[in-house]
Amino acid sequence: MTYVMIGGKIKFLIVLFFNLFTVPIIFFYFILDIFIKIRFVCIMDDRIGHLAGSTELFLRRINLDIISRKKTRFIGVASNNPPNKQLMKMFKRKLNIVHLPRKLWYFFRIICCDRKSFMRKLGFFQFVHIENNNYFEFDNGEASLNFTLAEEEKGEDSLRNMGLKGKDWFICFHARDPSYLKKTSQLDHGYNCHRDCKISNYIPAANYIIKEGGFSIRMGAVVDNALNGSLSERIIDYATKFRSDFGDIFLCSHCKFYLGNSAGLFLVAGIFNIPIAYANLIPMDCIPVRKTDLFIPKKIWSKKEKRYLKFNEIVCSDVCSFVKDEQYNEAGLIPIENTSKEILDLAIEMNERLDGTWKTTKEDEELQQKFKSLFKKGSFCYGFPSRIGTKFLRENKALLEY
Repeated sequence: MTYVMIGGKIKFLIVLFFNLFTVPIIFFYFILDIFIKIRFVCIMDDRIGHLAGSTELFLRRINLDIISRKKTRFIGVASNNPPNKQLMKMFKRKLNIVHLPRKLWYFFRIICCDRKSFMRKLGFFQFVHIENNNYFEFDNGEASLNFTLAEEEKGEDSLRNMGLKGKDWFICFHARDPSYLKKTSQLDHGYNCHRDCKISNYIPAANYIIKEGGFSIRMGAVVDNALNGSLSERIIDYATKFRSDFGDIFLCSHCKFYLGNSAGLFLVAGIFNIPIAYANLIPMDCIPVRKTDLFIPKKIWSKKEKRYLKFNEIVCSDVCSFVKDEQYNEAGLIPIENTSKEILDLAIEMNERLDGTWKTTKEDEELQQKFKSLFKKGSFCYGFPSRIGTKFLRENKALLEY
């Protein structure tokens, strides 16, 4: 049983049971709170993106004094089966974390997360969940995690094992497919297939990086298909040949930039302040959070109108936050994944911006501001600092019109 599978009545009874039978604990807690404040933090570790983004957000808020640590001891509560053991190991260097069996952790998560929980209202639990408007923390805060000297040496060894030497540089690239959830989740893995995309559309961008002198490393814990064996030896299929929990974190934190999509692995790169080139963005309210990031969204085809929805039709409607296939199906909408050329253009822009050779025009800046103006004050993504891909916007100016 998982949290999302628990029905409303059962969840209510669990919360009620916990609240009624914890009065002695609450009394003791109040006495202890006079001398030292202990706050329990729910570690969202059901997926690697949740673990990376939410936990890092909490640590950055402490480092930026958004959350006060004065006379307070924070204790993280996580399951005993994290999605990535290396990442959990690194977080435990920064935060005391205790582990519960996963079913018991889901129970704790209900108590911590449910707004009706008496314990949460008393302030004993901290619940931090990454949202797309956490721009300040991720745009201003330093990365919380670091590798030990031994881990750095281990990472260098792994790069040499893949054929990289000395000062060779690389990017990571990844395309989300259904295989990971099929293997790891008890839920219906088909509910958000609209987020999937083809790895083949990322290969031209990988080849471009090779021509620029770098390596392209294909990421993924579980993937549908290995890469074509006839590709350049500088395109490394790490996902099928070299993959490890340690490698996932080391590579994402040491690449020049991360070329990805809506799969949560991009957040691992993000917490180390690695620039992200985010292709196949969907839903539209998942815009990346740092000013060095770039993105291009999936366009949305309307079967009824027989045309693409304009950007304002997406941003100013519920389509902006659709997260289930059935929502698109019921609305007669088809998400269209980015083409290989669009992804190539995104990679070129990111690489040239990082090298300081990218050139923009006055019209480009006007188009950027016009796109950003669609997100009104009070909306979920208002004020985002990242940029939509320049060539993508040039070629889709008609979708900016009202």
